Amino acid sequence: MTRLLHLAAGIWRPYFLHSGIVLFSAWLAASLPAHIPAGFINPFLGDAPPLAAPFLRWDAHWYTYIAAQGYDEKSVVFFPMLVFFIRALNGLGLSHAVSGLLVCNLFAFLSFAVMHAAFHRDFPPRTADRALLAYAVMPTSFFLNSVYTEPLFLTFTLACVYYARRQLWLPAGICAALAALTRNIGVCLSFFVAYELYLHSRNDRRLSADYCSPFLAPAALLGYIAYNAFSFGDPLAFVHSQQVWGRSFGWPPDNYIRNWDLLGVLWPNTQAGIALDAFMVPAGVVGLGAATLSRRHHIPASYLIVGWLWLMIPLYSTSSFLPLYSMSRFLLVVFPLYLVCAGMPKAIFACFLIVDALLLSLCTVLFVNWYWVG
Repeated sequence: MTRLLHLAAGIWRPYFLHSGIVLFSAWLAASLPAHIPAGFINPFLGDAPPLAAPFLRWDAHWYTYIAAQGYDEKSVVFFPMLVFFIRALNGLGLSHAVSGLLVCNLFAFLSFAVMHAAFHRDFPPRTADRALLAYAVMPTSFFLNSVYTEPLFLTFTLACVYYARRQLWLPAGICAALAALTRNIGVCLSFFVAYELYLHSRNDRRLSADYCSPFLAPAALLGYIAYNAFSFGDPLAFVHSQQVWGRSFGWPPDNYIRNWDLLGVLWPNTQAGIALDAFMVPAGVVGLGAATLSRRHHIPASYLIVGWLWLMIPLYSTSSFLPLYSMSRFLLVVFPLYLVCAGMPKAIFACFLIVDALLLSLCTVLFVNWYWVG
């Protein structure tokens, strides 16, 4: 019974902390001047319930639009897993807006539960519980409550981690495949599963169906490639259409320098996301670097492989108007960083939670009022 109570507290305490900050901030935002709505507005969205409407911003309009109207050559950059769930709930009679918010908020809670299970599997309870608190107040964690892929992606990712660390290879491979259908970088989980499988099978060279599990994520991605080829005559339409969004290749140091230059040119009227990127990217690099070079954190190598891939791959994507293009949001899924935060001394960790909670509140207010945050 005591163990069950501790388990419940370990999940609900950070979840309620996160939800309380986000909901209070959304309520507070209603009393502040709103920015003019920007970007794509889904003309088929219709009226949303008062509690839901503040979280339907930016990409939420794209996902609900795709669920209602299907893909085109511009929207194919948005991977299909979230769209699938929105359509499934819409088939039960719910609107696309309500469906999207229900899906993402359900997976937001599941991400806390699965993170708790995965981290408690590999780390002391104090470290795991602290990591969940760090996740709860991540400045961009409000995206968990909008219609974005982050809550689904983190849930599938951490479920893959949990199953792989328990040597349950088929469930791990399936979760990796679901992550790959949620975001393109989910295919990197094939390296995680392969590395874990290698560690646990290097003393047993017998052929087994387990060796197929690392290939499930690439197979899922190939399925989406086949859909692109069939629907648009271009198997890499989801890659080529990135140009329509202004994305191009860029070296990370150059992208970072250009982001600082743009911040100086636009200040004080810069978008919040540009300023947030400028501070969160180096913090992420330092954090992962410390976890990699220091023995203090004891983070498994497989965690770090995925963490570095998910940090570095988006850094090579840039644009003229957003040099670091949503990096503050992409850092939300780099889960080893929460374990780095959990290793901070007690006083520093307490200060970290307070500062991040205030930043989460500020970012939520800005997002709800149509400012670009990530």
